[in-house]
Amino acid sequence: MHTIDLLRGQGIPAKTTPGSAAMVVVVVAVPILAAAGMVDRYLQNKTDIEIKQQAIESEQETVEKFADDVKFQKSVEKERDTVNSKLSEVSSCLDNYIQWSPVLETLVRYLPAKMVMSGLRAESASERKKVVNEKDPNLTANVAVVTRTLVLDISGSGGSDYGSIVKTYANNLKSSSALRTKLEDIVVSQDTGRTGDDNTVTYTMNLKFKPGTL
Repeated sequence: MHTIDLLRGQGIPAKTTPGSAAMVVVVVAVPILAAAGMVDRYLQNKTDIEIKQQAIESEQETVEKFADDVKFQKSVEKERDTVNSKLSEVSSCLDNYIQWSPVLETLVRYLPAKMVMSGLRAESASERKKVVNEKDPNLTANVAVVTRTLVLDISGSGGSDYGSIVKTYANNLKSSSALRTKLEDIVVSQDTGRTGDDNTVTYTMNLKFKPGTL
């Protein structure tokens, strides 16, 4: 039998072997598998992005929900810091006021009935003193200490003898419960003057306090 090829070799398929067929399958399968992997990765990434986007939107809603509360909290904290600062200043002033209160009360309590308080001021000065070491009595050191002095002016009119009255007043202050442990010394000076037609006498009393007692 003779084979007549009317297409002159164009229509007869080439002979194939098992090896060449397998090669064709591999060449076709690799791109398909790669494309499938890329599609799967794309879908997985898209899902992750959607989940994260939902989480971001949820967090954003939470932030917006509590934005007013956070703003209010910050304003409260700022006001608290301001109040604490003022309280600290007030506390410092109160401490100073409380320290002087017993002193002023004692001055008024023992003030002679025939005399008036015509002046009052507080002074402070820093001076160096030898201080004994608490652990070793043989050691001393020169340190700066602050001393406070209360300058009190009391006056009287007429020809009365106020010397003994002022001396008694000073002794009462030194022995008072509020001042006896605080006073270091009381130095008194006298001055005379006139108020209208009356002669006046003024005694200036320097109440020097021990360092660290006020």
